[in-house]
Amino acid sequence: MASTASIHKNKKSTLARIKRFLAKDDHFSTSSNQILMKCHNSLHSKIYSATGSVHCSVLRNCSKDQVQAIIANRKSSSHASSFIPVGVNEEFGPTWSTHLFMIKIVIPSDWKEKEVHLRWNSSSEAMLINQDGNVLQGFIPKHRENFVISKCWEPQNNSEELVYYVEMACNGLFGALGEGFSIDPPNPHLNYKLKHVDVAVFEPLIFKLYTDLEVLLGIAEEMADDIRGYQALYTANEMINRITINNDTTGASDIASFFFSEKNGAKAHTLIAMGHCHIDTAWLWTYNETKRKCARSWSSQIRLMEKYPDIVFTCSQIQQFAWMKKDYPGLFQQIKYYVQKGRFIPVGGTWVEMDGLIPDGESFIRQFFYGQKFLEKEFGMKAKEFWLPDTFGYSGQIPQIMKHMGIQRFLTQKISWNRVNKFPHHSFLWEGIDGSTVIAHFPPGDSYEMNGLVKEVLKSVNNSEDKGRTNVGAYLYGLGDGGGGPTAPIIERLQRLQDVDGLPKIIFNGPDYFFNRLESDSHKLCKWVGELYLEMHNGTYTSQARLKWYNRKLEMLLKVVELRTTLDKIDTLLLNESGTTPESTDTQWIEDCWKGLLLNQFHDVIPGSCIEQVVHDALEIYHKAFSQIEEFIFKDSRRRGLRKIDIRDFFKPDSNLVVFNPLPWSRKAVLCIPVTEKPFNIEADSRFQFVQLNDFPSLSSHVSTNFPMWEFGNPSQYLACLSEIQPSGYSRLNPIATANNPVTFSKSNDDLTGSLSNGILRLEMTLKGSPQQKLFLKTSQQDEEWEVFKDFKGTNTEAGHFYIYDDSPACWDAWDCDDYHLETRQDIISYNGSNSGSIEVIAEGPLVGVVKWTTVSNTSDNSGNRLNITNYIVMKAESALLEYITVVDWEHQCHKFLKVEFPVNVHAREATYEVQYGHVKRSTHSNTSWDMAQFEVSGHKWVDISQPDRGVSIINDSKYGFQIKENVIKLSLLRSPKAPDENCDMHQHVIRYGLLPHIGSFQSASTIRNAYEFNSNFDIYSYEMANVSGDIKRHLPCNVIATSHEAVIPEVVKLANDAPDNTVCIRLYESFGSSPSNVVIKLRFPARKVVECDGMENLLAGNSALIPISEQELIDEHGVATRYFSFQTDFSPFQIRSFLIFM
Repeated sequence: MASTASIHKNKKSTLARIKRFLAKDDHFSTSSNQILMKCHNSLHSKIYSATGSVHCSVLRNCSKDQVQAIIANRKSSSHASSFIPVGVNEEFGPTWSTHLFMIKIVIPSDWKEKEVHLRWNSSSEAMLINQDGNVLQGFIPKHRENFVISKCWEPQNNSEELVYYVEMACNGLFGALGEGFSIDPPNPHLNYKLKHVDVAVFEPLIFKLYTDLEVLLGIAEEMADDIRGYQALYTANEMINRITINNDTTGASDIASFFFSEKNGAKAHTLIAMGHCHIDTAWLWTYNETKRKCARSWSSQIRLMEKYPDIVFTCSQIQQFAWMKKDYPGLFQQIKYYVQKGRFIPVGGTWVEMDGLIPDGESFIRQFFYGQKFLEKEFGMKAKEFWLPDTFGYSGQIPQIMKHMGIQRFLTQKISWNRVNKFPHHSFLWEGIDGSTVIAHFPPGDSYEMNGLVKEVLKSVNNSEDKGRTNVGAYLYGLGDGGGGPTAPIIERLQRLQDVDGLPKIIFNGPDYFFNRLESDSHKLCKWVGELYLEMHNGTYTSQARLKWYNRKLEMLLKVVELRTTLDKIDTLLLNESGTTPESTDTQWIEDCWKGLLLNQFHDVIPGSCIEQVVHDALEIYHKAFSQIEEFIFKDSRRRGLRKIDIRDFFKPDSNLVVFNPLPWSRKAVLCIPVTEKPFNIEADSRFQFVQLNDFPSLSSHVSTNFPMWEFGNPSQYLACLSEIQPSGYSRLNPIATANNPVTFSKSNDDLTGSLSNGILRLEMTLKGSPQQKLFLKTSQQDEEWEVFKDFKGTNTEAGHFYIYDDSPACWDAWDCDDYHLETRQDIISYNGSNSGSIEVIAEGPLVGVVKWTTVSNTSDNSGNRLNITNYIVMKAESALLEYITVVDWEHQCHKFLKVEFPVNVHAREATYEVQYGHVKRSTHSNTSWDMAQFEVSGHKWVDISQPDRGVSIINDSKYGFQIKENVIKLSLLRSPKAPDENCDMHQHVIRYGLLPHIGSFQSASTIRNAYEFNSNFDIYSYEMANVSGDIKRHLPCNVIATSHEAVIPEVVKLANDAPDNTVCIRLYESFGSSPSNVVIKLRFPARKVVECDGMENLLAGNSALIPISEQELIDEHGVATRYFSFQTDFSPFQIRSFLIFM
């Protein structure tokens, strides 16, 4: 037989020939290429051999509910008449609208036994639905444009009519961007064109040949200097000769099959291929659109699993499963079927793929708790791995939290985005701040949306940092971010690459199979200790300040609600002992609030990298939760005989004022009680001081009547009183008439400077001209003071001044703050045209001293870039914490970054930052590229810089971005990015933070407790005994939980989830980084038995022994004999421990 092999060795022209033969028709769609189009003989154009028209009509601008109702009533005549005929090239809009198409098809009789496809392209995402209202699959332009009507068409009769519906969403895969990608704000006026709709005969052999040639071309290009690359090149060329000369498609197919049958060696690297579909729960589209993205994407995967029996599909984010159960129950049942088959694999176990830095420790635990509970209930399984491929950094406490929740495997890939330093591992052991270790894997292809291309497969081997240590890697394939998942062409390409000489082996399997193989090599892997810092996206610690405020407040409030609910259960139990019928405790609404909080912690929502519509959706979720909490607290208080205080309550001779302390320690402090007016003759009562701050936002900005944003901790108008309060519960408010360390104010004879002092702190400040602060802390030595602020390293920083930076990142606007922004620093006074503003002392003690500084824009400047700032400096009696309240008018800023900075008289090479259930240390220098890359870092309620004998802590309310370099602490306040939300943070802000200088360590200075107190609310009520039966001890419990060691903090006191009734779960953690032993956990409620549990509230494996309980009777604060129960236990550094207490 005559050879059809290439007789020439021109590699370049042979590659060009293959590419041209594979070119799609749209490559020649311009008018200048019409002749090429007519002559073009590409294989792609022959994949469909015959086409047929369809009858297409549309109902414009439907809601989702209308779509479901219309299909449910499909036989109604009114339903049919409401559809209007439509043709190709018609446009639909605007952005985010929905249009329902009805497609009627009569398949030609001569297509019998042919594979028949419906083809659709509306330039947008769309979803195919059958007459029964069941979702069939999604359509995505260029990626998924066909649906298999039948693999082998067998008509029932010649006139059989098929009817389908298509729900067209006027958005693309990446939101309101047409078919491209951009992070610009959505265009609300886009139209989308119906480009194509028909039926066609699919030719499987042609499609096979096309895919064969695609893969061979990939091998030829990517292995250009390897013998297998040349073999692939000439194999493809011979196939084209067979097809074009003799139309010998079968022979060409055999040639390809022979090439792909030549197996790999036994030592070849192995990639475990897992179908994957990363769907951002909200980003450039809303939560509601994500629900449809899930339905479109996941139904498409069901169709693929029907066609390809070997593939598996991994899917994270349990919230999305819950949405499918509620909104698409038919699809959810199909998902359940394939979950049971082990092919549709829920992974991760968390409610959403949350941000890895901003949520607090308890939020992390609840992400796993509610996610795994759903999986157990619906599918009878739990995820075995934490799956977080796309978030903006990973806390060093994650390994312990994972293990506390029963998970020991971790997968991500985002660290591959590092700008400065390449992370040294892909497979490694990750050790957290407490010493807990999990096995971690970064897919070495550095992506979670592979396309089955040869270059990706080779990169997954060549790029691996752990070659030789392990011979296995994960390969996640499928369209992602906007959904989509695997497609048939991707799977077909991977099938050909499964076992080909010269390439890694590919095995279709799931994460359990992969991690089992990786764990067999765990003894060879290197270890990484501490956080995984992402050298990008560090602007997300600050963007969308309002969302971050709500997040912090809701995290704190939900724990308060759980404590109050537990107190209610204790009351009920005690009443039941006395023969009273107990009331049931409804906690479902609390779970719903938690799930709303967790949803908003998705890694493009709480970081502030989402569109404006998502911000509005998130705020609605927060508002709903706050309203429910407000209603609960009101009802719970009334049940106990408590009501909101009236200003007259303070001066009644028989007044019974009560304060609720949510924290598990007592405190003596100045409390700030909101009032609506100044009490008459208040100056005559030494127990109280009236304070008014007059530059706060209007009442229209309130969250609700009881929850204005700024009323937490420092109301705009309040009575201050000094009082001692009991831990974890209610105490009588007994104002102390005279403070040991009252606030006093004095000023110089020339009125140029003034001084606030409370016997602990002394603040000197200018009263005219440029504001300058000098702060002194009294030391243990007689009359000695330490000067806290000092720019001894020449950084040109004034203490407490505001600095503004140009903030125009190179790529990701809301995400990034690039290092060069630090070169554009400008003091706010010079930024405002050298307007130093005005300084006023508005409170002089004895309980509170307040200095107010205001700088305003130069009104003659019309640039719109200047801003107004009002800053209150607050000193309180008996406190070493100097507080700041900053009101910023930020409405007109563009690409600016506002920070407040403090040069402190401390020399240290490391600074400490609070993280989830602990803290981490980071360098204050830039010796290495790793140090240098951390020019903006995250923290939670506090940060600290200390030398052995002294230090300074900064405490904040709802801020997360910091820089501590040299001796300067910088707290990031506000940014003004313009994409993807052009109105990000464009409003007035009230910002609270405080400075706590200390002698000795931050641990001995109680920085951690101060931070909790600064972020907590201490509600004050009037107690009406006449409305309550029983005594105050029963109805106003306190001292519910406490520990004998300050390092051990009871974070959560809640009703246990699935345990027997009258069971309480408590969670504690060691906060100092120390190892306290024999720590006494004291409880003021009956404890029949105590057992340790994990974060899922399951008994610890192999350790279900009862913990010994001690019981004693003590005289409480009311002079009443009260039973206390206690147990002892040890803690290691940063250890998290949970216990079930059976009452």
